[in-house]
Amino acid sequence: MGSFVFRKELKGVDAYTRHKKLLKSYASYPLSTNKGSKSTKTHNPEHTILRKHHKFILPIDDPANSADITWEQRLAKKYYDQLFKEYALCELSYYKQGKIALRWRTEDEVVLGKGQFICASTKCDQTSDLTSWEVNFGYLEDGIKKNELVKVRLCIDCSQKLNYRTQKRMIKKQEKDSKRKRRRQRRLGDNNNGDVDDDANDSDDTSNEEDDDGPTAKKKKTGERQRGEDKHNNQAPESIWSKDLDNNGDKTKDEEFEDYFADLLQ
Repeated sequence: MGSFVFRKELKGVDAYTRHKKLLKSYASYPLSTNKGSKSTKTHNPEHTILRKHHKFILPIDDPANSADITWEQRLAKKYYDQLFKEYALCELSYYKQGKIALRWRTEDEVVLGKGQFICASTKCDQTSDLTSWEVNFGYLEDGIKKNELVKVRLCIDCSQKLNYRTQKRMIKKQEKDSKRKRRRQRRLGDNNNGDVDDDANDSDDTSNEEDDDGPTAKKKKTGERQRGEDKHNNQAPESIWSKDLDNNGDKTKDEEFEDYFADLLQ
């Protein structure tokens, strides 16, 4: 009875109206006729399959590169091979939390120039003042922490978002360094004050030593030097007369007598 009514409704209408009627009926038709079945097995769409099996970087030793793989892995491998991995696109919505998402470009995006001649941010279309960045992208895949160097081209504003956490750490580090520098200067200032007092005491001691070496000390030294010279002069004649005038060697008694008489006869 139902099929008869359905054919009666389609009778006498044009092809386009019949087409819309058939599509509406098909869309309302349930996928499973056995509603009482407890089976939860359903057909996964391609998007779900790609989310499950896709990998950001496919290693050479990955099972997907072997011949014995499932069709889901084969589908993910085919999609991976169609991606262009020179530049990446990034999602910067949660940049303040340090959460940045990256993905490779598709063929349509490469033809459009997105990520190379247009800012790589998914929500920015700037084409001027682009800067290339090499990002150490850390991500979690299959429960394993991985890292990969990825190149992105961003405008000035998006570059600041990309480096937001790094700049924040640098500012904190500079503040800590400035605090340490001020503490060090304060300590050096205190030590210098103590050294000045010690130098003052040392200067007093030095002045005393200089007083010892002053004019009075010089006069004493001069008097001692003069007394030494006078003593030397006073002793000089005695020392001269005490010495032999002609000490040519030892003489015998006969030679001495001859010299003595020779002096008398002269």
